[in-house]
Amino acid sequence: MVTSTYTELVTEAAKVLQEEGPLPREEVLTMWLYESQIVNLLEAKGMHYRGESVKDQGWATLTVLKVAREGIPYVVFVTERNRIGCMRVLLRQIEEERLELREDKFA
Repeated sequence: MVTSTYTELVTEAAKVLQEEGPLPREEVLTMWLYESQIVNLLEAKGMHYRGESVKDQGWATLTVLKVAREGIPYVVFVTERNRIGCMRVLLRQIEEERLELREDKFA
């Protein structure tokens, strides 16, 4: 019997989506990974997810990710063309351990 991971099952299911168009496969997979795994990905890097805020500025989208490391609250600012772009950047920064943590002055 062959067993598949959750990620493999979702990736396989996403193959029915178009590669181009209004909602391409890669964007769907980015949204799924971010929304379903962000807490686990941060915890694997020694951080605690505290929430986030998103502001659509018309021409760009600002996402403020709130995390804590060793009990100290931080924020991470990312501006991209849209929300999915912000998700993609944050996922890449988490994976590469390049999050620009700034102390959260309002926590």
